[in-house]
Amino acid sequence: MVEGRGTVAGGAGTAERWTALVGRLRDEAETLVAAFVSRVRAIPPYGRGVVPTERLETDAELTFEYLLRRLAGSSVPARLAGIGPSIGRDRARRGVPLNDLLTAVRLDFRVLWEALRARAEPTDEPMLVAHVEDVWSVVEEYTAQIQVSYQVEAALLARERQGERTMLVAALLSTEDPDPDDVARVALALGVDVHDNLLVAAASPTAGRALRRAADRLGADGRTAHVQSTGRHSVLIARWDGGLGAPVRAALAGVPCGVGPLAHGLADVPRSARLAGEIVDVLPDATAPCEPRDAWLPLAGGRLADTAPELVDSVLGGLATAPAGERERLLETVRAYAASGAVGDVAARLYCHRNTVLNRLRRFAELTGRDVTVPAEAATVLLALECVRQRPATPT
Repeated sequence: MVEGRGTVAGGAGTAERWTALVGRLRDEAETLVAAFVSRVRAIPPYGRGVVPTERLETDAELTFEYLLRRLAGSSVPARLAGIGPSIGRDRARRGVPLNDLLTAVRLDFRVLWEALRARAEPTDEPMLVAHVEDVWSVVEEYTAQIQVSYQVEAALLARERQGERTMLVAALLSTEDPDPDDVARVALALGVDVHDNLLVAAASPTAGRALRRAADRLGADGRTAHVQSTGRHSVLIARWDGGLGAPVRAALAGVPCGVGPLAHGLADVPRSARLAGEIVDVLPDATAPCEPRDAWLPLAGGRLADTAPELVDSVLGGLATAPAGERERLLETVRAYAASGAVGDVAARLYCHRNTVLNRLRRFAELTGRDVTVPAEAATVLLALECVRQRPATPT
């Protein structure tokens, strides 16, 4: 009987016979260990040698001694009391998947039951039937101990690894020219190859949660995805097999973020992350992922820094002589023309005649000396207007 359970049908003689049968298995523990190790090698991680044979044999020997003491109703010494939790922690550290571990532990029941049947007499059949639930219960209780300790250890390891990833990725993002050894350590922590293509995106802190949800979706698809907070931005780094454009917009749907150029290897990630962060900064009202091709003009305006006021004054300064209302109409027309390049489209958009559009464009050229129907002139005007958008206090 199992300690704590009542005696089974058959009386004292049956109990003595059961104890003797279990005791015989304890004397033949080497046979049980060999049978278990042979079977467990059929489970992939064990077959690959994730757990060394010596460790497997030692753990199996202690396991069967523990289980057989429980089945005999004997006391369990202190040296055996922690064997289940110890196995759970060890397998978590070795990276054995939990389902594979539980499959291995439940082999104990099969090994024990087959050994009991092989050594029982035909007249022992009723006794075996009476004890099958006891054997299963003891193994399941033992399995539960292992599972709990595995899950606790796995959670601790996950926190440690997350902390290590965060530290290593922070160091990577803070450098212009990462050291190859540091890149290799980051690759190991993230579970990617140093030469993998990587998607890099940055979002403002307020959009960080949406970026993490996108990372979770990528992770659910089997991609490596890590989100790092830099204080100013949340940065996503994900292994990426596709190109930019539609696949990226689908993966980051609903996330207002900047997307850097595809990083061809981890060493390219810092530059890509910086550009993605710049896109976020110059397009704070974005509602969807923005790639560099969507943001070259804002990026150029943002990088002009101290020279922006001089650019605005030299290109748009002539508008200061026009009344405020006229100035607004001229700027509205120029922006609309730059967006389409077609006078008819601008007239329809602004609800005015084509001649009105042409007259406004000529008037803008008279005041500024810039003809926006000439591409080179239009590019300069658009850059000046972008500087105005980013610095609304500019006098024009």
